[in-house]
Amino acid sequence: MIRGDHGPLATRDGGAATIAECVERCLLPRELAEDDEPLEDGDLREAVAELRARRGLHDRAATLAWLAETPWSGEQFEALVAGIARRRRFRRRKQAELGPGHLASHRSDFDRVRALWATGSEPVNGELLRGVTALTGFRQTVVTVGERWAGELPAPLRHAGLGALVGPVPYGDGYLTGVVLDRRAARDDPETLAAAGEAAFGEWLVARRGRASVECHWL
Repeated sequence: MIRGDHGPLATRDGGAATIAECVERCLLPRELAEDDEPLEDGDLREAVAELRARRGLHDRAATLAWLAETPWSGEQFEALVAGIARRRRFRRRKQAELGPGHLASHRSDFDRVRALWATGSEPVNGELLRGVTALTGFRQTVVTVGERWAGELPAPLRHAGLGALVGPVPYGDGYLTGVVLDRRAARDDPETLAAAGEAAFGEWLVARRGRASVECHWL
């Protein structure tokens, strides 16, 4: 059993939640436990969809079969779904609260950057990235091209300017060489604010985890 401030959260047999879920619930503030605001039908549908996706329940038959294997009553299952819905709602509101400030203080992390980079056990001359087929001579090289938030790129590329060649530099167990193909400054649009809110919420949880003690006891 995993126990937090608000009582038992899951059992090994029931599998009510993953450890990550339980730790998150333990870390959420008292307002969540005292949340008596009615849930909307949409909140509950999204919570059920999240639960099914997390457990690989792709259709109604799979969901019913999984429920038949659990020891829960209908009321317990409804309570599980409601708990997920309330955590989702709290997380959404907290992200909206924290997002603007996080974006303001980490603005360059939310530039939209299109880049190409190669990683492998051998260093790659950056000029070879201008003709990627030249990389076929290396024993093992992984080439990635894509658009990311700057903060999600490999660290050596995050703050590189447009057209800049980076590397080869040590990276992981090998080397990284990359080039920035396009870079657009962060904007205060809904997509960027949502990404900033998600990042801020993750940092907020980490900070709370650093001040908390969570004990897990399997029964």
